[in-house]
Amino acid sequence: MIRASKLMAGKLGGNVFDQALSAISNVVLAIVVARNLDAAGFGSFSIAFLTYGIAFAALKSIVGQPLQILHSASSPAELRERTGEGLGATVAVSVLVGLTCVATGLGLGGTTGEALFALGLWLPALLIQDCCRMAFFAADRPWSAAAIDAAWALVQFPLLAVFVAGGNTSLGWLIGAWGVGATLSAALGLAMLRVWPRVSRAWSWLVEKAGLSRYLLAEYVLGLGAARLGILLVGAIVGEAGVGSLRAAQVLLGPLGILGTAAFQFAVPEVARNRDASAQRLRGFGAGVSAGLLIAHLAYISLLLLIPDPIGFELFGDSWAGADSVLLAMSLAACFSSLANGPAGVLYGLGWARTTFRINLVKGPMLLIAVPVATWLWGVTGAAWALTVIEALILPFWAVSLIRATRIGQPPTWESNSRVPIESTSEA
Repeated sequence: MIRASKLMAGKLGGNVFDQALSAISNVVLAIVVARNLDAAGFGSFSIAFLTYGIAFAALKSIVGQPLQILHSASSPAELRERTGEGLGATVAVSVLVGLTCVATGLGLGGTTGEALFALGLWLPALLIQDCCRMAFFAADRPWSAAAIDAAWALVQFPLLAVFVAGGNTSLGWLIGAWGVGATLSAALGLAMLRVWPRVSRAWSWLVEKAGLSRYLLAEYVLGLGAARLGILLVGAIVGEAGVGSLRAAQVLLGPLGILGTAAFQFAVPEVARNRDASAQRLRGFGAGVSAGLLIAHLAYISLLLLIPDPIGFELFGDSWAGADSVLLAMSLAACFSSLANGPAGVLYGLGWARTTFRINLVKGPMLLIAVPVATWLWGVTGAAWALTVIEALILPFWAVSLIRATRIGQPPTWESNSRVPIESTSEA
């Protein structure tokens, strides 16, 4: 029992450390951009970062998550083969999206165009690096994922320092430091995995995993994608500085995102490897994850809300005032989201993609309607409170779905080439 607890703690520790390194790299980049550019420039960077977030989550839906859900229990040889196929799909899709970003950046011009152009150049490396991380999680090697993120940080931080010291603080240079770090990190990840992307198998991967990935991708578009698109609409209504305000608040809440993502990355493959656990154990696991996250959220937010204005302006410059105005609402939204994390991790790990899709089928339109309307009526503060209300309203759906799924019974295991969602026929 003690040995099992230590193993669990070690896995969770690796996930937390990995997410911390990944998030710190992004936070440092955001702070450097905010300190060296005006609010509009930081808003342009935020738009590029949101674009990256959309591509990042979409690729995770069609490659990273299916790899974890379907192959975490596979033999090492099969997992290595499937990882090569998933990486091939990542290369193919990321190159197409990167070229689109480059073309869009050239067409737009200005600081936003510069940011999108730079993002497009480095996007394949950024997404390949994340696919390597997901493969390590599937292989139960979270500390290897942490190692490649550490390599990324060791490259990115000195480059940012050199660029700033030399006066090279345009978006192209700063995003370039991010991209170079990702490139070297991705190369290290491929070497440690002993896998090469099988681009010739990209289409086969997409077709074979369509039964699961179609729900995960559609869920992202309706849920997480709708949230990001809603924030982009905030920029269209109140300007780029409004997006910068929300992004700055998200950066301040970044440590909570680290914990939430680490818990989720830990829960999904852990549940996938233990699908035969009892309903009581699965519910207890989900409740434990949520309770732990909520306690951490409340403790951190209590300190965060006490940050004095001088420190805020020192960190974010002109963007601090906007961030401060939305911080309370964004903090409460994070708390409600943390409570959903446990049930969501169990449902994803079991492969109940249709159920999670239905939840986001409700959430997506709420985001796309409520956030722009609230922004139009009350500005960026209204957008933040709209996000909070939506997270609170959607929380019961996660809890009820977990109870219902575990009461129905254990979902059938996936065949490696299955195209059917992992759900019992009674759920259809």
